[in-house]
This record gives sequence, structure tokens and C-alpha cells, in this order.
Amino acid sequence: MKFRSDINGLRAIAVIAVVLYHFSVPRFEGGFLGVDVFFVISGFLMTGIIFRGIEKGGFSILTFYKYRARRIIPALAVLCFVLLAAGWFVLLPSEFRALGKEAAASIGFFSNISFWREAGYFDVRSLEKWLLHTWSLSVEWQFYLLYPLLLVALTKWLSAVWVRRWIIVGTGLSLAVCIYLSAPTKWPTAAFYLLPTRAWEMLAGALVYLYPIRASERTRAALEWTGLALIAFGLMRFNAQMMWPGWLAIVPVGGTALIIAAARNDSWATGSKPAQFIGKISYSVYLWHWPVVVALSYYGKATYPIWVGGGIVAAFILGYLSWWLVESRTQGKSAAAHTFLPFVPLRVALAFALFVFAGGGVIYYGQGVPARFDRSVFVADEETYDTNPHRTICHMLLDPCDVYKTQLESRAVIIGDSHAEALAEALNAAVPNGKRGEVILIAMQGCPTIYGVRRENGDCLAADEKYITLLGKDASRMPPVVIVNHWSEYTAGETTNGLSFVDPDHPGRKGVPFSIKEYDQHFISTICGLARARPVYLVEPVPEFDVDVPNTLAREKLANPDAPDLTIDLTDYYKRNAHVLGLMREARDQCGVRLLDPTPYLCRNGKCLGSYRGRPLYSDGHHMSEYGNRFLVPMFRKVFVSSQ
Repeated sequence: MKFRSDINGLRAIAVIAVVLYHFSVPRFEGGFLGVDVFFVISGFLMTGIIFRGIEKGGFSILTFYKYRARRIIPALAVLCFVLLAAGWFVLLPSEFRALGKEAAASIGFFSNISFWREAGYFDVRSLEKWLLHTWSLSVEWQFYLLYPLLLVALTKWLSAVWVRRWIIVGTGLSLAVCIYLSAPTKWPTAAFYLLPTRAWEMLAGALVYLYPIRASERTRAALEWTGLALIAFGLMRFNAQMMWPGWLAIVPVGGTALIIAAARNDSWATGSKPAQFIGKISYSVYLWHWPVVVALSYYGKATYPIWVGGGIVAAFILGYLSWWLVESRTQGKSAAAHTFLPFVPLRVALAFALFVFAGGGVIYYGQGVPARFDRSVFVADEETYDTNPHRTICHMLLDPCDVYKTQLESRAVIIGDSHAEALAEALNAAVPNGKRGEVILIAMQGCPTIYGVRRENGDCLAADEKYITLLGKDASRMPPVVIVNHWSEYTAGETTNGLSFVDPDHPGRKGVPFSIKEYDQHFISTICGLARARPVYLVEPVPEFDVDVPNTLAREKLANPDAPDLTIDLTDYYKRNAHVLGLMREARDQCGVRLLDPTPYLCRNGKCLGSYRGRPLYSDGHHMSEYGNRFLVPMFRKVFVSSQ
């Protein structure tokens, strides 16, 4: 295919959008759509390569794979190697273990599946994942593997006309599934990360190739500027709170398709020298920019403009060096001839990638090589993983997590958000006579157990429905219900960011769907409604820390193995939770619910413990670890004493 300067310029627009978005530059809140632009470009180019080869009768799937591997793998493998090498010296065992897993998943091109099973792309914890951005490379590689196989098979049995028609059908089906699963009440994380819901974007590029337009220069210019306007609109008007990809992704996908269809190689918008240069190094810039973002966050510099500006510059410098030292040496001998460095054969690059893949696996299964540090560091850091053993199951389910026993076999029901999930094993351990496994857990992350109150982009409808279904059945035989929520997050925000779920003065404000007054009313009506036919226990908030407890303690132990345990003042606990504690006491007075107070078990002498004798009680800043749960078992025994 003849070189398309307009497509190269589109790459520049896409990578600039993504970089500025990830560095949180104002007015680029929709910059994540740059990835969608890349998808359309890939679909167009790959379809052209495959169809031209098929039409000439000389298309080789293996040759196609070889060229794709030469384009993608070397620079990616070098990035992963550099991160692993640096991580050896600076990352804690849990962090290094996670990086090893990410590196192996990235080189193996299944990182999108791995990240889908973890935090969402827009979650706060995404800033802890050094290779999160490789999810899009995995999606593309999976497309590269399947697409030529399908096309070759179809062309053996169908005419070219029918092949085109089936591509249209595939595009429509993928888009329909994408829109359906992107809904907050469906499976939005899967819709974001997985190939079936992203394939339509690449197939949209395929349709542009298969159905070229024939139009005047004036019409082509109009198409191009319309496409640019659509992309610009998305950059400035979209944000991470919106359903994505969903139907909104039609805007950047359609805009990109129009620009490619216009085929204006002489356009100043995409053909300028800066745009061509950035487009040339766009892949390497994309690879290196996200680790810079994570590094700034890791060292607490992400909110300083001077560091952000320096980070953006560093991303482009590293991208250029990666293009010059790696990409240009592996794209072919003609490309390598433009540097003083020798050409690197693909087999060497693949062997290196296999080495990095194996290294990542060894680091992951080797628990992050804890022998690098004093054992006290490992003990503190390892508590990150000491979580509810059912946690992975809960995160994989579309419906609210429902594990352990069935309703009528159970001794108690624990419902709530991720805090209920974290404390479930403590309640389970409190069952009399050691009969573990007699507790029902129903939990949905980020969803308060308050009918009618939910996050705008959360999947809380299903949780509400499950509570109603379960608790409405045979109430006379219903065991005690224990409600655990991250209550103060919904009223006062996270301890680290202060972003509250409700607003005292502006109900309905973007991202804040309820006022404090409405929240309070729903709280009382929900709790009292549940308490009419069964014993209800409200667990008061556990103390929260404004840092990740295992990570912080491990770093302090790194500097001083005898570093003291982490604590917060009990007065700070009461100050943060004053509103919620008042609500709980009101519910107790109005409808007889019983309160379970964790502070006598977690706080001593005016201090609340984040760790005890060098071992954290938390898996992060506010979720109790399984070790911390041991301290709360006596509190939960009250549930069974009262119900006997």
C-alpha cells in the first residue's frame, strides 16, 4: 500500500490525545478515544494488506504474522525488560510480582483479559499498573491472529461480494454487543477490554477500505474536516464517567473513518512535518508514556505541573529513542540502514521477547523475589494479598457476589459493598462450634446498601434486586442480616481524594446523584425496612488510613526494619465518621437495629492500629486483611449469641 501521510498524521493526533489524557491535561478529558482511532487505522491497513494479497493469489498468513510481530514485539519486549530491570531495585515484592505478571501478559498478548479480571481502566488503582496500556496491543494482536484466518476461509467459500456483506454483519453484531454490555447494569469492564466488543472499531476501518468513496476534492475536504470535528468534539466533551465504549464510541470511530475515506495526503491538518514526525514515532511514544505517568504517581509527583510537563517531554524523548534504537533496527534492513546500528533479525527479537516473558513468569511465581529485602519488608508487603479467598470469584461475577451456603442453610447473611466482602471471613469464623461456611455473602463493589442510591456509572441495580429477592423470601426463617459498607466514602469521600458521593447543596450535580438529606432519608428507610422481619446488625465503619498500609509500612521497614506500627488518632476516626455514626444511632433508636462497633478491637489508648507487631491489619488503606479480620471475630460472635 502506498504510504498514506494522512493516516500517519492521524496516528499523531491519536497518540497526542492519549498522552495528554493520561497526564490529566485539562480539556483533554476524552483523550482516551485516541485508542479507538488507532483501532480504526489498524482495521483499514490490515484489511488492505490481506485483500490485496488474496486478490493477487499470494497471501501468506505466516508472512502476515511475521510482519505484525516485527512491528509490535521488539519495542514492547524492550519496554518490559527495562521496567523489570528497574523494578528489581525499586519495587516492593508485591509490586514487582504484579509487574512480572503484567510483563508476561503483555508479551503473551493476553493482558486485556488479565486486566479485565482486575480493576477497571478508569479506576484509581489503574495508576499502580505499569503496563495497563498494553491491553490495546493485546486486543489488536488477537484481531491480527483471527482476522486473516476468517477472511481466507470466507474467500474460499464465498464471493468477494458476500465476504464484504459478512464483514458488515460482523461489524453490526460486534457494535450491538458492545452497546449492550457497556451499559452500567451489564458488563462494562468486559465491553472495554475484550475483542468481541472492540472488533467493530477495526472492522469499521475494514469497511472504509472495502467501500472506497469517489468524490471531488471539495467533498473530500468536507469529509476530512467533519471527521476532525467529531474527534475534537469527543476529546473535549467526553469523560471517564460516561459509558464507554458503547454507542458514544461511534463518534471517534466515525470521525476516523471519514478522515481515512477522504484520503487527503496533502492536508495541512495531518500532513505537517510535526504531525508526520510524531506519527512516525507514535507506537513507541504510546509504549513509554504510561510508565512515565505511573512513575509520577508512584513518587507522588503527578499533581505538580512542572513534573507533569517534564513527564510529557520525557515520554516523547523515550518514544523517539525507542523508535531509533529498536523499531528502526527491526523493521527491515532498509530501515536499519538509516542508523549506525545493525539490523536485528526477527528470530533474535522473538528469542528476547520469550526471555522477557519467562522472566516475568518467574518473578510472578517467585512472589516478587522477596529475598532482595529484609524479611520485615516482605511480611508487611505480603498483606496486600491476604484478602477474602472468594474475592476473585466475586470480581468475576456479573451479578452481586453470592457464595458460601444457601439461604435456609445459613446462620447469617452479610450484605454490602467491598467492605462486606473484606469482613465476610471474620463473620464466617465467628459461627459457633467452628461450623465455617454457613454465611451468605452478597456484595457489589462501590454499591451502598441503600435502596435508590447508587453510583451513576456503577452496577448497583442488580445488587438491589438481589437484596430484595433474598430478604423477601420466608422472612420468618431468615437468619440475622449483617450490613457492612464503606459508609463514609459515600458521604465524605475517599480519605485520599475527598471526592464525596453525595453533595449537601447540589443534588444531581455531575457524578453526585444525591444530596445528604436524600441519602439520609434513603438510609433510614432501607435499614428500618430490612429490620421489620429479621434481626439486622449494622457494622460501624472500620478506621481508615490515607495511605496504603502494607505498601507504606513495607517502605518504612525498607528504610528501618524496626519502624513502628502505623496508627491514626481515634479522634480523627470519630471526626470523619460523625455523620454516619449519627445515622446509625438514629436507625437503632427508630427501628431497633443493633450496632457492632469495631473500635474496641482495633483501637487502643486513643490510637487505631493499621498494623500490629509489624504486620498490617489492612490489605490497602481501608479494607481489612484476613489477618486483621482475626481481631474482629469476637465482635461478630455477638450476632450468633443474640440469635440463639
